[in-house]
Amino acid sequence: MKQLIERNFEAWMHTNGFVCFKFKIPLGKFKNKVVEIALDAKQFPLNPPSGPYIKPHLLPISGGGGNHPYGAIHDRKLPDSEFQYWSRPLNGWKSGMDMDDYLAFIRTLFDFTDEKV
Repeated sequence: MKQLIERNFEAWMHTNGFVCFKFKIPLGKFKNKVVEIALDAKQFPLNPPSGPYIKPHLLPISGGGGNHPYGAIHDRKLPDSEFQYWSRPLNGWKSGMDMDDYLAFIRTLFDFTDEKV
């Protein structure tokens, strides 16, 4: 949460330990939409969050596998029922990486339009 606040994000701790922040989507299908992102970041920065929880729901719940952007979208009801979980692990996390690296990854998740999928 500290690293988000240092980067001028409105961030807070959800009651169940998720770090939440407002995020204005910079590109793609949802460009300029403001969403809440929740992260289970208990082991950060040693390990990255498993994937973002997004509020409101932007894509249909698909469960299981599948490809980005429409695959592996889950209704886990965490940190509460208004969020959907995008199973998008950041592979290649290395010692010394920080929130700038994770935010760059988050931005790539929104880099799609219906025409590209």
